[in-house]
Amino acid sequence: MKYNRLFIFAVVLAIASACRPAGNGSGDSEAGNGQRAPALAFEQQRFSRQSSACAQDSNYCARVEAVYPLASSGPEEVVQRVNDSLLAYLRVSLAVFAPSPEEIPESLDAIAENFLQEYEMMMAEDELSATPWVVEVEGQALYQSEKHAAIQLSTYSYAGGAHPNAFVYLLNFDARTGELLQLPEIVSDTARLREMAEAAFREARGLGPDESLADEGFFWGEGFTLPENFALTEDGLYFFYNPYEVAAYAVGPTDFTISREELSGLLKLE
Repeated sequence: MKYNRLFIFAVVLAIASACRPAGNGSGDSEAGNGQRAPALAFEQQRFSRQSSACAQDSNYCARVEAVYPLASSGPEEVVQRVNDSLLAYLRVSLAVFAPSPEEIPESLDAIAENFLQEYEMMMAEDELSATPWVVEVEGQALYQSEKHAAIQLSTYSYAGGAHPNAFVYLLNFDARTGELLQLPEIVSDTARLREMAEAAFREARGLGPDESLADEGFFWGEGFTLPENFALTEDGLYFFYNPYEVAAYAVGPTDFTISREELSGLLKLE
């Protein structure tokens, strides 16, 4: 990628939060078993483009693929709000050659065309060393309730270089308003959550409570921080640290879940 994803996250969040829907759009309904049904329904969408040479030789091929959820039913303004946010994150995920988030094209077709053109230019300059390029996004709804929906967008890309790139966005929506939720809107005590998350991080990485995170190559010597990406699921609060976020690429991602039992009394969306 040609720009910092911490900055991208802030820009996309600002775009997604630019306008709030009128009213609360609760959309509450009763399921057949007497429990609350999800306020929103999602349907998987597909987008696919490839270079003309793919049909003849997959070794000289560039592809753009995306399978992602969009809200398909619920209060109109809530559906629009959720889908605007999802499409904003999808565009950022696919636009691997955009100089900055502000310069990402509005349409998926234009984003794909830019990617394919970059490949054709590379092929024209050095066909002998050409390798296949790809950018793929796979999205899914992780969890839904009458109050909340959690969506995951996972991206894999390779456009030359030493290694491919992969990263995950986890998005939490208030299903009654369509607004993106941040941690203070999900849990009542973020300081306590941070303590629990650090213990879970250390366990996931096989580190003892007294071992130095910095000495083990984590958090760039700045101490433990909560990740940008988290999702409230049926099992609990799921955390995901992308490559480069808190350690070198070779270390890979780190993920873990703090169970709902452990979070008893802290969750606001129960």
